[in-house]
Amino acid sequence: MAKHIFWILVVAASLVTHTAAAKGDKYVIPLSGNTYYDEVSRANFGFVYGRDKELTLSEEKGLAATSYVYFVEGEQPRFATIAEGKGEVEVSVEGQKAALVKIDSKQPKEYKVASFRSTKDGYMALHYRLKSGNVKIHSLTVSGVEKEPIFIHEQTNIYFGLRGPSCHLNYGVGDRGAEVDWATISVTVPAEYDQEGSYYMALGFSGGYFGIQNNGRGRRNALFSVWNTEDSDDPNAVAAENKVQVIDHGEGVTAKDFGNEGSGKQSFIDAGWQADHTYRFLLHAARVDSHSVDYSAWMYHSDTGKWLYLSTLRRPNTKKLLTGLHSFLENFSPAQGNKTRRAYYHDGWAHRVNGEWVPFKRAFLTCDDTGNKGKRLDFNGGVEQGRYFLTNGGYFDRPEKINRMLSVGDEVSSPPDIDLSKFDK
Repeated sequence: MAKHIFWILVVAASLVTHTAAAKGDKYVIPLSGNTYYDEVSRANFGFVYGRDKELTLSEEKGLAATSYVYFVEGEQPRFATIAEGKGEVEVSVEGQKAALVKIDSKQPKEYKVASFRSTKDGYMALHYRLKSGNVKIHSLTVSGVEKEPIFIHEQTNIYFGLRGPSCHLNYGVGDRGAEVDWATISVTVPAEYDQEGSYYMALGFSGGYFGIQNNGRGRRNALFSVWNTEDSDDPNAVAAENKVQVIDHGEGVTAKDFGNEGSGKQSFIDAGWQADHTYRFLLHAARVDSHSVDYSAWMYHSDTGKWLYLSTLRRPNTKKLLTGLHSFLENFSPAQGNKTRRAYYHDGWAHRVNGEWVPFKRAFLTCDDTGNKGKRLDFNGGVEQGRYFLTNGGYFDRPEKINRMLSVGDEVSSPPDIDLSKFDK
């Protein structure tokens, strides 16, 4: 999970622009960064991470794969592949058979595929299926278009390109006025959008984040993390006075250092959460002294009817309680970036130190660099039936602009019926 800076609530809206091109221009689409094997195994996992730049279609690597390229409506791109080997590959575009490409060369050579008309602004999916032999495809080429297509370029970070854009809801509660010492929100993940590699982050704040993950192989973690106050990806390089301390954690919860995205302490447990079920998350901030704050996290497990305690983590060099409250949705598995995930965030409230509950009536929708800079466009957010939602991945078409204010309106639910005295750490 990339480290997100969510407490900046006002961002400049980015517009995706398409560079004008002459119809004689040819674009080389690298397969690494834009392509996924239909089935991922130990043998072909290296391709999706970008270590291998070629797509190998064989029994050992994979027999089928799909590439994604974005075109504007009305374009009629001509596709070709740069390939080597001996065999036949069936190529289809948007589910329609385009060509049976016969490859027979010991060195990379261009093979024409087909021309296909774009009927909308959006991604075209090119599917390769090996019919016979063994072939290696080095790249895809596109020509005959007036506007440059959108794809992950070689100089782009392939890891994040394959993962796809992350999107966020910034609530702006607790940044001004009375301090916030508690916050709560509910999250529901629809079964059809419950994807491996997803982090459905429920409640984040200026020093950390808390939510649920689909970790794959049946593991479904609840994860609560707090960053150190020294900027380093290596927790062992952080001075002791800048390190987060584990004060306490729940039974069965693992609490340890994390790194490579900033660093700090994380606590997690296989919570066994399920799609189509709703879970409530609760955060508490308590000032220890003039320069440190304890952050505690609980998840209400709707399947057991009990609160699951994660941990209490003490952050040094910190004076403020809960600020920069936000939610986000990300994919942390490059192999899963071609799948669409979605979560609903609802019944969000912040509790001020004066005893007042304040609802999350508005949220500002943003995304990370992958989306903001137009590297990928398959992300969105909005409001449905009084609930915020975030969605990303899977190369879907998105007509709405990102970076906009959302509102669930004035008709919000009653404050949460939670006896906070039972949770005070």
